[in-house]
Amino acid sequence: MDEPDRERSRIADNRLAVAVVIGSLVVVGVGVVLYWSDSLNILVPADGPIADALPLYLLTVLIGVGLAIWGWQRFLSLFR
Repeated sequence: MDEPDRERSRIADNRLAVAVVIGSLVVVGVGVVLYWSDSLNILVPADGPIADALPLYLLTVLIGVGLAIWGWQRFLSLFR
């Protein structure tokens, strides 16, 4: 009876990782749909992003990629 409790606790410890994996799949899916429907032009200004905001965009992308990598590593470690 010890085995199911251990498995349940592994999943409970990795809830954030599972949420990050699901969120990253949703973001990629929305991005693909926006790209295919040519609606991506609505989100990007015609002249490009404002130069003052580029460091914020870069920081956001780096944190998002780092969080996605961490979440996928934790999620895939469940299957080892």
